[in-house]
Amino acid sequence: MADVHPLQVVNLSKQFPRKKRLGSVQAVANISFNVRQGEIVGFIGHNGAGKTTTIKCILGLLKLTNGRISLWDDVPAHPNVRKRIGYIPENPDYDDSFHPMEYLRMFASMRGLADVNSEWMKLLKRVGLTGWETTRIRQFSKGMRQRMSLALALQSNPDLLIMDEPTGGLDPIARKEFREIILEENKRGASVFLSSHILSDVETICDRAVILSGGKLMAEGSMTDLLGEEHLYRITVISRKTGEEVEETIPEADLQSRIDSIRKDNLPIVKVEMALKSLEDVFMAATGGEKQ
Repeated sequence: MADVHPLQVVNLSKQFPRKKRLGSVQAVANISFNVRQGEIVGFIGHNGAGKTTTIKCILGLLKLTNGRISLWDDVPAHPNVRKRIGYIPENPDYDDSFHPMEYLRMFASMRGLADVNSEWMKLLKRVGLTGWETTRIRQFSKGMRQRMSLALALQSNPDLLIMDEPTGGLDPIARKEFREIILEENKRGASVFLSSHILSDVETICDRAVILSGGKLMAEGSMTDLLGEEHLYRITVISRKTGEEVEETIPEADLQSRIDSIRKDNLPIVKVEMALKSLEDVFMAATGGEKQ
């Protein structure tokens, strides 16, 4: 029997009606991908690419125009499915009069969890909110609200974490802490679906990536598939015509012969270095250079 994927998206399309019934806007167009058990999958694309729309469809918050979404072979809105998901929204909207412990107790009640004060204190410590347990959320920065979202998402030890720009508003140290927690949860057994503008984070921790542009799937694959295994090298020489540095990038297999050719032409070699392909390079190529 084939493994049941935590998340499977098949030919998903989502349209929104325009004002005054003047046609519709195609937010997502016939996209398919999955998240396998134990994977961390990055979901990337520029603003307006359809990432948040897709996530809301996955969570059952939006009705699909076409296609199918299943979580462990069940529908997104099923209560048993929702119990297994931890979700971090891009812009968490909290009642500013509550404090973190009140939220954790309230969510514990809704999730049918035992209300254990010591556990919530440890959870808040884990996400970096020690000392803020009873501070009203109105005093929280955007980064602190993201930490609060992470605590709520982790509260039930979810089997699937769905994160929509979880590190927005965080400084580099906090981003590193978030990455470490994501990896810890993955090691525990959780699968992760991570939407992020920060491509270096995706490249660092994700097993695979899905690239969206204009609501369409532009590329999808493992990091090895996307970044390639072929080693490229960058050679910098001094141009005979201009006297300025000129760079060229070539495959490793051609490196020695190209160096021999340059020396034969008596061109000074400034440096030879490995040219590492980045996820940003892949993203720019897949989306035609559109900015995120």
